[in-house]
Amino acid sequence: MGSSEVQAAKYSAKEAKQVEQFKDAYRQLDRSTIYDQTNIYYDSPHFGKTFNPGRLRDAYTTTSMAYVNYYRSLFALPREHNFEIDNVNAQLGAVALASVNAEPTLAAHGLISYRRPKYFPRNEWSKAENATLGNINFLDSTTGATAGEIVTDLLQDRNNLAGSGDTGHRALLLSARATHMGIGASYGQNNGRLYSVQNGVFADDILRKPAAKAVPYPAKGLFPYELLDSTTPWSIYLVGQTITTTPKIYITDLTSHRKTVATSVRNYGKLYYGFGYSAALTFRPSKSLKIINTHKYQVKVGKYYTYTFRLFRQAAQ
Repeated sequence: MGSSEVQAAKYSAKEAKQVEQFKDAYRQLDRSTIYDQTNIYYDSPHFGKTFNPGRLRDAYTTTSMAYVNYYRSLFALPREHNFEIDNVNAQLGAVALASVNAEPTLAAHGLISYRRPKYFPRNEWSKAENATLGNINFLDSTTGATAGEIVTDLLQDRNNLAGSGDTGHRALLLSARATHMGIGASYGQNNGRLYSVQNGVFADDILRKPAAKAVPYPAKGLFPYELLDSTTPWSIYLVGQTITTTPKIYITDLTSHRKTVATSVRNYGKLYYGFGYSAALTFRPSKSLKIINTHKYQVKVGKYYTYTFRLFRQAAQ
């Protein structure tokens, strides 16, 4: 998508104030610490007879949750808590994946088809199976990554193993029901791959009343320009509505008065019901639509939902 800022529009006083609030929150995030095998652990995992799942550095967990809650704030969703028991189970999930050098396939969720190593306690393997039903990120890198990069990758959901357009990782991060999340991470036993787990599927949240009626991506109101690159699918999650067809979606640049039709529209129905959503659609903007900082856009999803958003640069000074 184009990075041009021609025809830049001015924010209203209310918008400008909110932009500064978001930018200030973003500036407070740790964006510089790169984690790898040398510094991600407080206590390193040990595979074998003296099995130990290890423990992450508090800074990694805290930063991960800070990103989760910053992103949720963009969508007017409540903050999620981070309880120690959730982190313990998420760590078990990550270490279980690491213990079997799990491949980046859907079978990693729930550890389907993977055999428990003899040294891995049965009761803890069961906890790992449950934790890995949440979000998993696979990172093959010799240079490591920041905690924020892992969370952002799951939010943008550009490489979902379930297929192009599936935004299940995003739906979990932006769950309208969720109130807490655990963070785990472990490098593979001998493959150098970093397995990250966001333990975010809990029985006490499944039946909770959703905290929002609609959660679109980009978010309603103001949204960071940086989170809309050409590979990022757009989405709309609705509460209390069902969509059985594949509606036509129009995206209009209200600043330049250019109307376009979205492409690659996919209907995921109630797939994300556990996260609070009775309807879910994903789509992509037409290649003819220029995404320009400060511009205001309208998204019209058939007869079901219409909203507007305006872009800002979160990293700008």
